[in-house]
Amino acid sequence: MTDPAGLGTLTATSDVGRTSLATGARSGEEPDWGFGGASRDAMRVYERTLVGPLFEPWANLLLDELGVGRGETLLDVATGPGTLARLAAGRLGRHGQVTACDLSPGMLAVAREKDPLIDGAPIEYFECPAAALGVPDHAFDVATCQQGLQFFPDPSAALIEIRRVLKSGGRLGVSVWSAIDLCPPFARMADAIEEVIGEQVADRYRSGPFGFPDPDQLGQLLIAAGFDQVQVNERRLTVTFPGGPGQFIASLRASGIANDVEALDPRRREALNTEAAHLLAALTFDGRMVSEMTSNVATAVRGS
Repeated sequence: MTDPAGLGTLTATSDVGRTSLATGARSGEEPDWGFGGASRDAMRVYERTLVGPLFEPWANLLLDELGVGRGETLLDVATGPGTLARLAAGRLGRHGQVTACDLSPGMLAVAREKDPLIDGAPIEYFECPAAALGVPDHAFDVATCQQGLQFFPDPSAALIEIRRVLKSGGRLGVSVWSAIDLCPPFARMADAIEEVIGEQVADRYRSGPFGFPDPDQLGQLLIAAGFDQVQVNERRLTVTFPGGPGQFIASLRASGIANDVEALDPRRREALNTEAAHLLAALTFDGRMVSEMTSNVATAVRGS
């Protein structure tokens, strides 16, 4: 099988000393899917392979849950390449304002490359950790964090900081993936990785984005951070990868195991492509890969 996913040249993310929520261990001891040291090229791969099929539909769902409206001010924490921030800007209109932050220079570089939205709210991007946002108290009507909380070294501190910058009555929306078994494309990819590379690498792939699946734990974190009206609901969306398994397999170039895949010799890399394509074939229809994904979506309000 000829490298359909373009895995011939990989740009790996680096170890940035993040903490695994599941275990509290430092990077190097436990899986690290942090993007803090990822290159701009790796983040362009992330944008090309995952944003449209996966993160845009989920961002729209989170904005719907929060009832984001015109003229509001919104803070997007762990904005990545600006996916939710740009969708929010379109909803807020020219009289709104979006502030979007991320720890990753590579992610922010990709976000800043995009053209401003016509009639959309202006977006200000800046680099900072979630636990030290560097913006004034009570500055925002809405705050969002899409698939970022599971990567924060101290999620409790980040939530307390987000509460600080919300106005009284301000709303927060957070989404975190459910267990990997409820997200079949990633579960099948993990199985392929285990078959070809081994259990240890597969466990790292499974544990990163999917290392915080407990909705009760998510709710308790929000309550402990001082939020009111906390609700956590399991949501499902059908997502479509128009490029089929090859598009999804290519996302390994921007994953936490990119170094491991890059280190494979050509024979084993081809074996990984073949095994992944085989396992993902069950989700493929007319060349497109279609599957449900499941996430825990939390909303909360800052009281007085």
